[in-house]
Amino acid sequence: MAEIFKGIEQRKALLIEELLAKGVYKTSDERHLYDAPLKVLEDEYKIVINRTDSESPTEWMT
Repeated sequence: MAEIFKGIEQRKALLIEELLAKGVYKTSDERHLYDAPLKVLEDEYKIVINRTDSESPTEWMT
């Protein structure tokens, strides 16, 4: 059981690190990343990735 919690915490830490690198400091509902559950962090990460993928190269270069 402890291994499951350790895996969850590692996944949360990775997602938080990735979100911070993308300039995201709070969730859409204004929670601090460190207070958000794993599912919320995964959803936020998907939003950021989809937003980044949908931008054309000229949009993010300017």
